[in-house]
Amino acid sequence: MVRTAFWREDRPAIVEDIPAFVCSNCLEQYYDDDVSEALRRLAEEGFPAEAARSQILVPVFSLESRLRRRGPLPDDTFVD
Repeated sequence: MVRTAFWREDRPAIVEDIPAFVCSNCLEQYYDDDVSEALRRLAEEGFPAEAARSQILVPVFSLESRLRRRGPLPDDTFVD
């Protein structure tokens, strides 16, 4: 069982109790068709707050003042 986070516009939604196959080497998660369909339906519903099992307060941090280099990244820089 795993949990994952989805972003919808500017807010996250956490989904727990997801049955998954997890690669023991890279930890990538794979879902069967039934789980994928249930996740798709939940996403299409927009993760309605009234349907949530619980809610948590999530702190938000910025690295803007912590970076040594200032300014935007060059166009050819890959950011994962």
